[in-house]
Amino acid sequence: MKRTLFVLTMVIGSLCLPFALVSADEDKPLAPGWLSLDGSVGVADKAIGDAKSVIEKALGVGISGFLDTSYTWSSNHPNSPSNISLRYFDKDHNKIVFNDFHIAVDKPEKDWGVGFHVSGDFGRTGELLREATLWGSAFHKEPSAELREAFMTTTLPVGEGLQLKGGLWVTTLGTEIILNPGAYNDTISRSFLFNLAIPFRHLGVLATYPVHKMLSLNAGLVTGWDDPHDNNKSPSGMWGLTYTPTDRFSLVSSFIYGPEQQHRTGNKRFTMSHVATIKPIEPLTLLVEYTYGNEDNASLGGTRDATWQGLAGVASYGWTDRFTTALRGEWFNDRDGARIGGNFLGTHANVNVGEMTVSGSYKFTKMLLGRAELRQDWSDERVFQRRASTADKNQTTLAMQLIYTY
Repeated sequence: MKRTLFVLTMVIGSLCLPFALVSADEDKPLAPGWLSLDGSVGVADKAIGDAKSVIEKALGVGISGFLDTSYTWSSNHPNSPSNISLRYFDKDHNKIVFNDFHIAVDKPEKDWGVGFHVSGDFGRTGELLREATLWGSAFHKEPSAELREAFMTTTLPVGEGLQLKGGLWVTTLGTEIILNPGAYNDTISRSFLFNLAIPFRHLGVLATYPVHKMLSLNAGLVTGWDDPHDNNKSPSGMWGLTYTPTDRFSLVSSFIYGPEQQHRTGNKRFTMSHVATIKPIEPLTLLVEYTYGNEDNASLGGTRDATWQGLAGVASYGWTDRFTTALRGEWFNDRDGARIGGNFLGTHANVNVGEMTVSGSYKFTKMLLGRAELRQDWSDERVFQRRASTADKNQTTLAMQLIYTY
């Protein structure tokens, strides 16, 4: 294990070496790089891209996707189960995991006046996403394949155009996303706010309208949090806004309100998420998120209201068109034990957890991305599993990841 730690630390260190600044341009080849594989893997990139273009042209649709594999190690050595505490999509300790073969098919509205998007996950991500989704009367462990999104869109000729979206889609709340083709989180691991404070997906309808060139509003009805089955036969309402006064600043505010408890419509859950994106200079992007939630009778056996909130910040710097580093810090408070809740040692209320994460990403080719990450978690309670039967207030994780897009 010492050898594994040494190798991982050296990789992270090498990724953090300073590179000369150059501007990135998606239409140009990547600048020469120390670890470039353009002469080998890049040849396969072109062949795959050409074959995909032929299929897209024949079918009249857009096709995209990726393959994702990773390794994560925790200093707490959790076992029985070997799950890293308070993680979800990156919870497997000391395993090389094939996370995902993702495929997405898109049809633009311009041809029929109606567009659609369908995407699916095959691998560990698909398995975990299915296990977090209430498709029936109870959650079940399923094979490692899952329909991630399936929705249709159309734009009604009302004013500047009223866009309607209906079906299954990922949430509008929060900064981070479930990994998507061409759109990645700045780090390998997901934040506490992503794992604990917000939903993953919704089934429902959403309307979006640009009231001004700087401001758009959206509103809709959904079956709830990760709940296509609708466990109480009562919808939740969603609404939000996107404010973009300049190309260097944007604010996205999202809200959801409604009943989420099994067969109970009187107890309501409310969550809001505000995400600011700031680009003070071209290579630097800053992300700031504040999320707050509360729910009626959601803790201590349904006898007490619950509140949770958190604040997170990410600084991402593109040193070259190949190399990017990111630093994330966050704090999350689960005042009543409803989100972190009970672990294998019992229930904790009013828990504060935090983390600091540093990561480096390198494009070996335009389609092959490698990443490394070092993360430190801490808490004011013993909520992080240590080995099989104890818990700690801290845990350190190291992770590596390869993503190939097509």
